[in-house]
Amino acid sequence: MTSDTTRYVALQEAYKQQAEKDKATLTGLVKTILAECEENSNGCDLLVTMPSDEEILTFCKQARYLRILETRPFFAEYKIQDKSSPALAPLAGMFSATDVSHFDAIQSETRDDLMMATMDPYETDPVQTPLLWWIALRACDCFFDRHQHYPGKHEQELALEADANEVYRYMVQVAESLGLSENDFIKEHILDHVKGKELAKEVVRYDEAEIHNIAAIIGGVASQESVKLITGQYVPFDDTYIYNGIASTAGVYRF
Repeated sequence: MTSDTTRYVALQEAYKQQAEKDKATLTGLVKTILAECEENSNGCDLLVTMPSDEEILTFCKQARYLRILETRPFFAEYKIQDKSSPALAPLAGMFSATDVSHFDAIQSETRDDLMMATMDPYETDPVQTPLLWWIALRACDCFFDRHQHYPGKHEQELALEADANEVYRYMVQVAESLGLSENDFIKEHILDHVKGKELAKEVVRYDEAEIHNIAAIIGGVASQESVKLITGQYVPFDDTYIYNGIASTAGVYRF
């Protein structure tokens, strides 16, 4: 790209004029919002003051890099769509009617997010896709809620097989509660009895173990997220981070 001084100065002036217009527009919006706040304050003193011209100019310059992160409430992960499921009902009962109503408003969006996630499986070995393991781990939570211990505690072969069968049933119910029962990827890897049972056997086999190297990695990730929040310079994870140490892959999902 080439230019001469005259054209460069003209282009610079055009950008400058547009920046001034944007600043004036934003200033007007701020004044309008402050006026509305004052009208609705019912005589209470507001601690909000009009930002300076310099602050507004800085905001305009950095606006393209701003992100609003509205994380979902924690109960949303546990709210169960299918209230008829006896296995999952205790988890759904942990929250108030107001909480459940709020979740109902966002569960459609959640389902769309997860549907998109199934369209991008782990290429080398789809079974290592982190979302599948989240479903298996959530099934373990259902198992714990019923038995007050995680599957795999009793190491006898018959007990392990029985635990795996129960965990697999919960996996199917969790997938259905997320609205994923008609998803082809979930059908193949969760609802298919053979493949789904293999996932269940694996989470039963590990028996709630906490391996040192995996714990170190997760600790490092948590530290990195803390730095993001402290500095406000980077966008933190939105919701749930799942690390698969078997395939050295990870995923971030909103539940």
